[in-house]
Amino acid sequence: MEITATIDEHGAATLKATILNSTTHLDVADADGLADDIEAGLTVDHTDTFRDGYAVLVQPDGLIVKVGGSGFDIPWQHITSVVAQLRDQV
Repeated sequence: MEITATIDEHGAATLKATILNSTTHLDVADADGLADDIEAGLTVDHTDTFRDGYAVLVQPDGLIVKVGGSGFDIPWQHITSVVAQLRDQV
């Protein structure tokens, strides 16, 4: 699995996962605080985070970023990489 995360100058993020020959993505508007919210999920006993445009939900195997009815899974081992990618572009 490879996960890439980008954020543009307007604060919109795109999360993209490639697994074998399959790709999935999630667009997140107003994602200026997304890196911080994802990183906070690494804190012991951290609860779910809800923002106006998205939610970050803590799961046994990682986090799920939800926008409306769509979700994007981030396994624990990919969280620091996703956070770094989002922060490198800000």
